[in-house]
Amino acid sequence: MPKMFSMICVIWLAVGGYAQSVNEAQTLSPEVKRTVDVLVGQWRFEGRDAEPRAKEQLRVTMAFDCRLAALGAAVACTLSGNVANSGPIEAASIVGYDSDEQIVHWMEISSTGEYHDHRGKWKGEMIAFEPLVYKNAGKKYTETFTLSFPSAGTFVLKSVTETHEGLSTITGIAKRQ
Repeated sequence: MPKMFSMICVIWLAVGGYAQSVNEAQTLSPEVKRTVDVLVGQWRFEGRDAEPRAKEQLRVTMAFDCRLAALGAAVACTLSGNVANSGPIEAASIVGYDSDEQIVHWMEISSTGEYHDHRGKWKGEMIAFEPLVYKNAGKKYTETFTLSFPSAGTFVLKSVTETHEGLSTITGIAKRQ
């Protein structure tokens, strides 16, 4: 009988914890909801990549597939596409708003070997991310980027990365499909 009782207690605690997390997810803060709502969906990104010492800008095309995650408290995005003359690229991101710190986290791992945890703040209709210092292949980089939302179903991305060779800038527009 004691084993059966402890098993019932474990199940009850698990169900109670699940019910509490579902209830908390249903009462998401306005900032969490805003961050999720503005990014969820299928996106088509078209842009340009200006690399140091390059004679011309490279065309960038990406698909962003952002789905609800963590019971609606975040979005999990897969990014896939091409940079002209460089080939395919993929990344996985999780994006959410941290109500305690009042920041947006954009955490990403890419096929280029980069691991990022961008931290940004909402400023009007834009998320401005702090400069992120990271290393890739032993070299130091500093990236700053913004996402602005000029209208429903559209975002503008601007990423500027300081490299050992100079500035690399990616700009473009994404449209929800």
